[in-house]
Amino acid sequence: TNAAGSVSAISINSNVFATPSVPVPTKRVVIAHFVGESGESAHLVGQDVTVTARALSPSGNAVLAQSVTGKFGAPVWPELPSGLDIAIELSLRITEYGAHDIVVSAQADGGAVMEGRTQLYVMEPPPTVQ
Repeated sequence: TNAAGSVSAISINSNVFATPSVPVPTKRVVIAHFVGESGESAHLVGQDVTVTARALSPSGNAVLAQSVTGKFGAPVWPELPSGLDIAIELSLRITEYGAHDIVVSAQADGGAVMEGRTQLYVMEPPPTVQ
């Protein structure tokens, strides 16, 4: 999130998974990165942040949902921004081709739910040229 509380879902690696058949297993990792602005670090110490990652098939069925909770620790330098990273490994069993939604939501103790989305495109491999 940024200072205005906006959430961004960023895809670092290619989110295209080519497979000649389904069903097929695959794994993806979601990393949620939180930054406490300078001066707010002391307020964040001890707060829990729960991150939930859901994978939805093109037909809208849940493929997987998983939650992990992390806690803001005491910063070494309170005048600097504090941070918290939470990683979730998603072991998926893909059963259909198309765009799968990866929905990541986060909520701090009693705070509003923030949500970001990205997609995993499951495609048949392109035909080989001879």
